[in-house]
Amino acid sequence: MACLSVRLLGALQVTLNEEPATGFVSDKVRALLAYLAMETEQPHRREKLAGLLWPDWPERSARANLRRALANLRQVIGDHQATPPFLHISRQTVQFNQASDAWIDVAAFTDLLQAKAPLLETIRQLERVVELYRGDFLDGFSVADSPVFDEWVLLNREWLRRLVMEALHRLATCHEQVGEYERGLQHAWRQVELDPWREKAHRRLMRLLALSGQRSAALAQYETCRRFLTEELGVEPAAETTGLYEQIRSGKLQALVPYPPSPPDRAASLPPF
Repeated sequence: MACLSVRLLGALQVTLNEEPATGFVSDKVRALLAYLAMETEQPHRREKLAGLLWPDWPERSARANLRRALANLRQVIGDHQATPPFLHISRQTVQFNQASDAWIDVAAFTDLLQAKAPLLETIRQLERVVELYRGDFLDGFSVADSPVFDEWVLLNREWLRRLVMEALHRLATCHEQVGEYERGLQHAWRQVELDPWREKAHRRLMRLLALSGQRSAALAQYETCRRFLTEELGVEPAAETTGLYEQIRSGKLQALVPYPPSPPDRAASLPPF
């Protein structure tokens, strides 16, 4: 376990040496940590960080606030004692040190999505991805008087939600390919719960219900989807959804062709995101 752990998926959680990090003097200090932990690829100029969190303050006052926030943040995360330190700090810039003994859930989440692996390993990776997604990015967190920061949160929240939705879809597809319908159903249900407007998620759920022997439930899910789309969006289900419903009702639905076993040196794999 890393010395410093920062969880941004779901409610913000920060632990140091496996104990909750305490002593943050304000939400803006927490926001500063969240921003630096998320945007690790480049150093950030101090004036930009000050403007992000104190946009309505005079520049001199905003930069003074940033200095105090940085001092508090370094104290809370034990930056002075860490080797190497968690933060690269200069007179002009601040950057999270990717080489430090820190673990950030978003970085782990995106790394797993980019990894290319054989099918069974892909399933394990995607299982870990959806496990890491405890909830929306910085769920319930906002900063008073900082609309630019809140907009940054919303943009990342939507991006990460799209990624986990696609991961859930791929995972349900993988489980269907290997005939694990019940396990696939767990992820199909979560996909619909996270985004009931996503018609593709309803179709995957209908397929897995039908393939697992729950034909009546699959047909009922179509009615749920149709009613939701009509009442909430004023539209009818797509032709693909209706066609799937007809296949299930007539008993003509066919499972995906099982993924063929492959020799170790030529293992079948799904493409990365």
